[in-house]
Amino acid sequence: MNIYLTDYRTASTTQTEMIEDLPYPQRVHWFPDTYNNVKSGLVYPPHKLAEKVLDPQLLSSLRGRGGKTAFILAAGNSHFAGIPNQTKVNNNLNYEYRFLALSLTQVYAGRIAQMCGAEDMVITDSSACASSLKVMMNVKELIQLYRFDRVIVLSLEDAVSNPVLKFFGETGACVTKAQEEQGVIPSAFDDVNFGFNIGQGAVFAVFETAKYAKDSKAQLLGAYSAAEQSTNAIGQREDGQGFIKAIEGALDSAGVISTDINVIKTHGTGTKSNNKAERIAIESMFDHNFVATSFKQRIGHTMGASGLLETCLLLDSMRDGLVPAILNRTKEDPKYLSVAAKVDGRANILSLAAGMGNIYSAAIFRTL
Repeated sequence: MNIYLTDYRTASTTQTEMIEDLPYPQRVHWFPDTYNNVKSGLVYPPHKLAEKVLDPQLLSSLRGRGGKTAFILAAGNSHFAGIPNQTKVNNNLNYEYRFLALSLTQVYAGRIAQMCGAEDMVITDSSACASSLKVMMNVKELIQLYRFDRVIVLSLEDAVSNPVLKFFGETGACVTKAQEEQGVIPSAFDDVNFGFNIGQGAVFAVFETAKYAKDSKAQLLGAYSAAEQSTNAIGQREDGQGFIKAIEGALDSAGVISTDINVIKTHGTGTKSNNKAERIAIESMFDHNFVATSFKQRIGHTMGASGLLETCLLLDSMRDGLVPAILNRTKEDPKYLSVAAKVDGRANILSLAAGMGNIYSAAIFRTL
């Protein structure tokens, strides 16, 4: 049974702002309006971010489509990261929500499912930064094994929050103000520039069977998530074992072989460990002509939303005939793109994501 991506809405921004009042000052991609009135305790930034993709017209359409519908909230955490505030930093990002239970992801998922008319199943996923790609396994299982007609996925994160910015600042994974002053700018698979900024982002996507797929954007062929043998739950092996296992599983799930893949959307954080692990994995699995890109240097690392959000942004770009370049590359590279590449006709996309806790996810989409 074929599965089609029939609708999606995305929210992300290429604009950045330096946040100074942090233990590790850093630049972020964010929507400042999502923080309006947060100190009242009645406004919650992730919920405001979701409003940017919860298109009322699409929600109304979904309620009238009929069929068996599941809803998945892929949030990366079972409880959004900004509650409670653990950093004791009294800055513009500091807030305390008065109705704590309503910030639980499963409770929030139930609220949004009702808005979508998804009355048959409501589930959440907390697979860290791999979350929105990991649930592509659930989408395929629910439609092909359990005969659902439709699976709706909402993915977002409380990324621009004090706890998240403190963690990534002190671990050195993101580009801080101190590094920026030394001339470092975000990039991936580069010998000079590296890293990313944190970003707010969300994606709302609808997957349906052929019966309901009237205007499809892409076809979901397969997906798989894997772990790796590691003693470091927040690190990754340099030999790319986790990525390799996820790719192998996704190829098998999709019923395609490595030479069928034309475009790779990398996890692409640009950290030195991910540059090495992901490159080794890709080049051990694909020895033909492919092009690879990364979006985190463009929109920031949107955490749990990143995998599916970036895939949808890639689909947007490919409809215009281009696979975008990886920003801030310092040498010419026709594979890990330093310049945008033209695409013509149908393509198979491998989308990759990884998350702390040794999870690696891969999904394969076909453009239509």
